[in-house]
Amino acid sequence: MDRSAAHPGFRHFREAALTSIAYFPCAAATLILTRFDGGVAIVWLASSVLFAALCARPRRRWTGIVLLCLPTAMLASHLFGMRGWASIPLPLICVAEAVFAAWLIKRAYPRFGRFQSVPEVGWFLAIGGFAVPATTALLAAWCVHQARGISFGIAWRDWYAGHALGLVAFAPPMLLTLRGQTRQWIATAGSSRMREALVLIGLVAAASLAAFGQERIPLVILPFMPMIAATLRLGRFGAIVSIVVLLAIALPLSIAGHGPTMLLRGDIAVRLQVLQVYFASIVLILLPLAAELRTRRRLFERMNAAEALHRVVLDRTSDIIIRLGVDGTLRYASPSTERVWGYRPDELTGRIMFHLVSAEDLPAVLEARRRVLASPDETAIAEYRVLCKDGDWIWMESHMRAVLDEKGAVIGNVSIVREVTGRRKLMEDLTHQAMTDPLTGLYNRRAFEEALPALLASGDGSEALGCVAVFDLDHFKRINDRFGHACGDLVLQRFADVLRASVREGDLVSRLGGEEFAVVLGGMGPEQARLVCERIRKRTERAEVHDRADGIIHVTVSAGIAPLARGQGDDEALRNADLALYRAKNAGRNRSELAA
Repeated sequence: MDRSAAHPGFRHFREAALTSIAYFPCAAATLILTRFDGGVAIVWLASSVLFAALCARPRRRWTGIVLLCLPTAMLASHLFGMRGWASIPLPLICVAEAVFAAWLIKRAYPRFGRFQSVPEVGWFLAIGGFAVPATTALLAAWCVHQARGISFGIAWRDWYAGHALGLVAFAPPMLLTLRGQTRQWIATAGSSRMREALVLIGLVAAASLAAFGQERIPLVILPFMPMIAATLRLGRFGAIVSIVVLLAIALPLSIAGHGPTMLLRGDIAVRLQVLQVYFASIVLILLPLAAELRTRRRLFERMNAAEALHRVVLDRTSDIIIRLGVDGTLRYASPSTERVWGYRPDELTGRIMFHLVSAEDLPAVLEARRRVLASPDETAIAEYRVLCKDGDWIWMESHMRAVLDEKGAVIGNVSIVREVTGRRKLMEDLTHQAMTDPLTGLYNRRAFEEALPALLASGDGSEALGCVAVFDLDHFKRINDRFGHACGDLVLQRFADVLRASVREGDLVSRLGGEEFAVVLGGMGPEQARLVCERIRKRTERAEVHDRADGIIHVTVSAGIAPLARGQGDDEALRNADLALYRAKNAGRNRSELAA
């Protein structure tokens, strides 16, 4: 069995040892190649090795890694760096720099290590490219100044530039490699993607060689174009690999005395410092660009997923969803329009929708839409009839809300529309049932008591309101007692038929209860109303109702008539008619009387 699998402690020790082994050559190489005139190294890669290792491991395993890196850091400093007492604090500061940067970035962004978002890259640049190197540079510059007499400002500048560039440029590829994301990208890229990556990285390498392999023409901008292309096409992988390729080519060539930096006046240290500014500028452009592209790509994927879900919901919902422009032009219609209205969405798109709305309902719809467009935070509800493709009219209920653009300006409205024809019919049926006498089919007392006050309050006084007539079947109790209630119901129904046949279509005919009925004869004077009542009385007298034994039942009716006056109370009008009815009853029944 593999010892590393059997003993996790051994695996952790191996990881710490490998980090320590990698730390030493990076520290030694930069001290040998980029340290001039006894000062600090102008480029520093070792901190990026330790920083990446710490960020890729849980915090509980940091101690072992740091303890193994400390002796190798001190050994590299003693062999290739400053001698004397400065060889002790400077490597300690280097190691502390990586630890402090890793601790800060984990505190600020706990999921750090993917370089997938602008905030993550922003925190990395702020901490690894500015705050921590600038702080450790203060301590290191003091040590260098005390040990070698080098200017504090120059020592701070060289330390900060070298360590900031090392962290920003080399930590991302190392961290992605340690986390296995580089290997994952390669494994999932596919052959065409890999060919594209090789071509783009090859172009970066070729442009870097062309720019830094000669010192006659300043072609520093040349690598930038393929690096942008690699970032756009390959994302963070392309950005990070492009930066590493540029550094791997430009830095050795510049140290060897080649490249556009040779056109500058000054010694090699000045040229390398200018080169570091160049590298930092590219890093500051490419890493945020890659993160922003990654964020937008993920947003685009989420939008595509949301749109697919949106389409599935719209395809399956029974409600119609439409979007109108400010001018009322249909911009979008869900597939439900074909099932509900008979129109395919493409038959309606681009047309003004209001031509389908009933002319009677259109003003209410336009008013509701006007309120929505004027108050984008409100939702308006409107019910209206729509003309379907087959010529039928159906009732719809629409919930409207305004649609805003990115500047907050209203650009139209979206509506969820549901067919409510069944509900409307049910409501009408319920209303009819609430206002109708179930035995005779006439209006009931409730309908009469709502209609009479409305009539008394209407009109402008230029014409007569009409009369109210109250009817009561004579000796109806005897009919019930002699023939039974079933025959009594037939008598009531027969009298209701007589009433309906004897008055105009617009006159209100109602059963007030029992054998008492009332008719509102609009626009008639008392004498005209009496003629109508006499016609009713005579027809009732001639009417026949057959009992169960096929016997014939005859019935008579008495009526009281009262004129209606504007401003009169409905109780007063009905009371006047009742008094006239009582006089008719007292006068022998089967007659009509006018109110006094």
